[in-house]
Amino acid sequence: MKSRLRSLLIGGCVGGGVYAAMMAAFDYVDNQEFSLWKFGFNFLIFGGFMTLTTWYTLKNADKKQHE
Repeated sequence: MKSRLRSLLIGGCVGGGVYAAMMAAFDYVDNQEFSLWKFGFNFLIFGGFMTLTTWYTLKNADKKQHE
């Protein structure tokens, strides 16, 4: 696997995991039950969003360097 792709995937997983854990902690503080579906949804959506945002930013940075 290429280095950049690996970095993007690891960053997305870490970002999604941290966000999902924080949302689960807020639910715990509000005395709500832990929901694996909600955790997975938060993990995938936020992690995917962070991956796409980072990829787009790096793509534009590469274009600016080559100009």
